[in-house]
Amino acid sequence: MKKVLIVIASIVVILLAAAFIIPVVFKDDIKASIDKALAESVNADIVWDTDDFRLSLFSNFPNVTAGLNNFGVINRAPFEGQILFAVQEFEVEVDLFSLFGDQIKINGIKLNHPEVFIKVLPDGTANYDIAIADASSPADEGEADTAAVKYNIGIDHWEIKDGHVVYDDQTLPFRMELKNLQHSGSGDFTQDVFDLNTYTKVGSVDVNFDGTEYISGKTLEANMVLSISDEYSRYTFKENAVKVNDFSLSFDGFLALLEDGSMDMDITYGTQENTFKSLLSLVPGVYTADFGDIQTEGTLAFNGAVKGKYDSLNMPAFNLALQVNEAMFKYPDLPTAIKNINMDLLVDNKDGNIDNTTVHLKQFHMDFGKNPIDAKMLVKNLYNYDMDAEVKGNLNLGELSTMFPMEGMNMRGSFNIDLTASGIYDSVKQVIPKIDATMSLKDGYVKTSEFPYALENVNFESKVTDPTGKMSDFKAIVNNFSMVMDGEPFKANLVLENLDNYTWNLSAKGGIDLEKITKVFPVEGMTLAGKINADISTAGRMSDLDAERYEKLPTSGTVTVQNFKYADKELPYDVTITSATASFDPRQMTLSNYKGTVGKSDMSINGSISNYIGYMFGENQTIKGTMNFSSTLLDLNEFMTEEEEAAPAVGQEEASYGVIQVPENIDFVLKSNIKTAKVMDMEITNATGDIIVRGGVANLSNLKFNLLGGAFVVNGAYDARDIEKPQYDFKLGIQDLSIQKAYQTFSLVQGFAPIAKNVNGTVSTDFNVKGLLDQEMMPDLKSVSGGGLLKVAQATLSDSKIVKGITSLTKLEDTDNVTMKDVLMSVTIEDGKLKVKPFDVKLGNYKTTISGATALDGSIGYDLKMDVPAGKLGSQFSSFVSSYTGGKTDPNSTIPVTIGLGGTYDNPQPKLLMTDQKQEVKTAVKEKAKEEVKGAATDLLDEVKDDKAKEVIGNILGGDKKDTTKTEDGDLKKQVEEEAKDKIKDLFKKKKKGGN
Repeated sequence: MKKVLIVIASIVVILLAAAFIIPVVFKDDIKASIDKALAESVNADIVWDTDDFRLSLFSNFPNVTAGLNNFGVINRAPFEGQILFAVQEFEVEVDLFSLFGDQIKINGIKLNHPEVFIKVLPDGTANYDIAIADASSPADEGEADTAAVKYNIGIDHWEIKDGHVVYDDQTLPFRMELKNLQHSGSGDFTQDVFDLNTYTKVGSVDVNFDGTEYISGKTLEANMVLSISDEYSRYTFKENAVKVNDFSLSFDGFLALLEDGSMDMDITYGTQENTFKSLLSLVPGVYTADFGDIQTEGTLAFNGAVKGKYDSLNMPAFNLALQVNEAMFKYPDLPTAIKNINMDLLVDNKDGNIDNTTVHLKQFHMDFGKNPIDAKMLVKNLYNYDMDAEVKGNLNLGELSTMFPMEGMNMRGSFNIDLTASGIYDSVKQVIPKIDATMSLKDGYVKTSEFPYALENVNFESKVTDPTGKMSDFKAIVNNFSMVMDGEPFKANLVLENLDNYTWNLSAKGGIDLEKITKVFPVEGMTLAGKINADISTAGRMSDLDAERYEKLPTSGTVTVQNFKYADKELPYDVTITSATASFDPRQMTLSNYKGTVGKSDMSINGSISNYIGYMFGENQTIKGTMNFSSTLLDLNEFMTEEEEAAPAVGQEEASYGVIQVPENIDFVLKSNIKTAKVMDMEITNATGDIIVRGGVANLSNLKFNLLGGAFVVNGAYDARDIEKPQYDFKLGIQDLSIQKAYQTFSLVQGFAPIAKNVNGTVSTDFNVKGLLDQEMMPDLKSVSGGGLLKVAQATLSDSKIVKGITSLTKLEDTDNVTMKDVLMSVTIEDGKLKVKPFDVKLGNYKTTISGATALDGSIGYDLKMDVPAGKLGSQFSSFVSSYTGGKTDPNSTIPVTIGLGGTYDNPQPKLLMTDQKQEVKTAVKEKAKEEVKGAATDLLDEVKDDKAKEVIGNILGGDKKDTTKTEDGDLKKQVEEEAKDKIKDLFKKKKKGGN
């Protein structure tokens, strides 16, 4: 027995130890198992950490308590990176022993600070649809379903604290947001029929349907008991009370979820209170902390019903009725009550078709002090809005402050309205209701404490009529509109007629202070300042505008701008206009005296623009003009990016600005005079010339400027009409351009003339170049073609691998530098190569003739020809020349040398061109020998007295030439000398025999 007790005690100790150790030791294994299960079941990213996970067997034994902090579900595409669900603290309490049975009993679930964001796209895609489809066969699915019903889950209670829920369904479109949500509930889900008890309180409710805000910032409290049956598909309202602010509702009936995904409902609702004050709490701005002190009278009746089927194609029938009788309300600290409030409203839809909704405001009356407002309206449907409406009232704006708390606001003036409208609105048939309406405001005044300026002396009279309901008979008149803001008067008149063929007559005169306007109507992130004065008038018909009969659109006036400033947090620079004047008539608009800045750039503009009316209102109309543009500084770098961007991450491409396309409907001549323009790292000075924009092409006409120490003249065109293949065609005239700076600046030079990197000096040229640009507006070097003459006045090439390669074949002195003086090169670019015709330079003290080509891949192919003293030849040249001179070479004599340069610019491969060299050396040796023979023969000729002998010798020296190039070996010089001596000996022998 003792042994049995020891064994039992040991088991208990082991179990207790395991209860403590397992949750700690196996945390990582538990997380791995959970992650695996989630990865197999949901298409989302689950965020949690084992350090935030806790599991306890003892805190509520025999219940298991599991807790998790900072848990989140993050959507994947198409909602990538968006939070679906997140909770600061989650806890679930499970009956330990129920885990071993067929029914799992959950005693409690707690959510602290949950965040739920549900979103449905217009195509029906929902972010909560994250379950991965089961790939099992139908048979397997049936088995799984059978197995699943063996388990039941019972929940004792649940609780949500400080929740935030957003439901955004763009298929409806409907959006609801709940803030500061408190919720608790309980129900026995193990039963077939049970009561679900819930309590909900929301600090703020916002409901928006189809762009209209129906509920904004309202409080909500709901205490409900729902009877759930039919396997959780039928919900019957039992005891319930829903309260929005002070307005209470109760519900009766049921809602059923059908198998096809639709809902069937039969619900009636109505208010539990009959006081007008509860309805008043729903009025925006009225429900405040002092709402309980408001004095009210009057009764209220509110009820309605919803009955029928709801799905994506059908809506249930519905109705709503509201009656208010003999109501009034008065704020305790204000002297005047708003009284005699009566309303009778019915909204009725009998078949669920929203177009067949009737809205009938049978009566509305309200007295604002001594000023009555009356209205009634009947809209029979929502497809052609067959209506009958009347509104009539007089309102003393100065008395409103005695009825409503208007802290910080002061209003004055007399507003009157008298409107009747009856008939159908049908845009297809061009029918509108018959209208007879007048509105007016006299001595209007509006001032708020938030803004320092008041709108004063606001007056207008308006009349809108359409006696027949035809659009052509519509007429709206606004007479004598006037206002003053801080001493700036503004006046306007407008007549608008005939909605079939808009006919207008508008005149406006006055000044506007933009800074004052933005203080009254602020725009976040934007600052405006400056004064605009206008005196304009325009009249015409839309038919004339459409037909381009602009001469029938009398438009004239002037607009002046002074001290204008525009700043926006989205722009890295400010825009200012010190002064500008625009005058216009139907033919053209003239801009004069424009002076302003954009960021660091200043500019002055004047000129004229024609066809501006057609361009603004017509289709495919071309605006034309000529403008004179001058600037002391034009910093184009400020316009290249909207804001300073961080450096791209590793593997991330830099931002591309894309191809700039010239609009085809602009015909402009811009006559420019720019002292300094900055583009990237370049500074352009003294730029003058014409930029002609026409037909989608920008032409540069005699554009002159200074850049990189040189003077440029550019003519040509930029054409991006084919945005995939933008092209350019320029004729460049350049004087004294720095070769070093040209290499550092232009990709054309870097690609075709990399040797320029080591050249110091200047170049001048007349060059034609054309080609394509890539999508980053850089030249596509493979497409470049062109040619011209390059003149190098003075330049040197130093520290070049090419020079070192040449000198490695010779023993020339002073060849570290290549000098060029008054060098003229003929250059062409074609087939991806820069080709140079022969030109002369000095390699040290040695004249060298160069020709050849450089390719874009860096490969080079050049021939260099020079005369080298025999004593300065390298070993390879010396042995070669000796084979033709018998080893006897005058070290001071010069030998023509041809060197070929292959390889690449960075790795040149110099070599002796043997074929050409062989012929050149033989010719040089022969010519040298002939000169020496001529010298000896000339000396002999001086000693000859006989004329015949002189003739023969002269023939030998000058005329009787023998081709010595056929002799392949031996001393050519000696051979020529011997032949000459033999001829002279024969001559003397003949003279001796003849006795002459």
